Amino acid sequence: MEFVTINIDIGPQGRKFNFRPGTCDEAVIEQIFKNGEYNINNIPRLPRGQEFVNYYESGNFSKKTPLIIDAGANIGASAVFFNSTFPKARLVAIEPEKDNFELLSANTQGLPVECIRGVVASKLGLVNLMDPGIGSWGFRSSTLGKGKLLNQSVKCVTVNEIYEANANDCFPFIVKIDIEGGEHDLFSENTEWVAETPLIIIELHDWLLLKKSNSRPFLQCIYRYDRDFVYVGENIFSFTNNFIVQDVD
Repeated sequence: MEFVTINIDIGPQGRKFNFRPGTCDEAVIEQIFKNGEYNINNIPRLPRGQEFVNYYESGNFSKKTPLIIDAGANIGASAVFFNSTFPKARLVAIEPEKDNFELLSANTQGLPVECIRGVVASKLGLVNLMDPGIGSWGFRSSTLGKGKLLNQSVKCVTVNEIYEANANDCFPFIVKIDIEGGEHDLFSENTEWVAETPLIIIELHDWLLLKKSNSRPFLQCIYRYDRDFVYVGENIFSFTNNFIVQDVD
């Protein structure tokens, strides 16, 4: 795997970041580091973003650490961005494809990021990966449409499982989901974690998986909860209306 290393202007000293030139890695870097796709306190259409940052900065965490799950972490740009924005948080970054995962692990080395090679799903198990031919950000489960079947079988992990494993010293904070259509399965059952999560950031893929009603389980799940629902670019930002925010001087 050929890659180049650049210095990302993020954090007080910047950070080295690896990517494959001439691939969609370049678009990922631009979306996240240049355009601020997940910069919740600097997006005009997210007036509650600062409220959420205040919740984080208030430190009213009962001596527990904020937990961020990055489902579909790709090469680690979003994980690095979340770490820079919320350095007190612990991150769990999940990515199924082998080469992407190697870059994810390298790009988050030395950060409080646990990298898991797998897919986030509604229940435990194994899935095969497929390449639909749209670049290294488009790998998906072989159950979702047509494509080249890869010789890669990976485990399924659940949000409930991750929350339980970190319950002693962490509390749910953000779940970011960009899993190329896997949201249909993720929200089909075992969604107790949704009620516990202050902010869910998700990209839906009906535009990519035509006539599959792929977003239906997400919409059916999310409407049951008292949450705001804001569409920004490719992502939905779903804020709970039930967390308590203290003013920060």
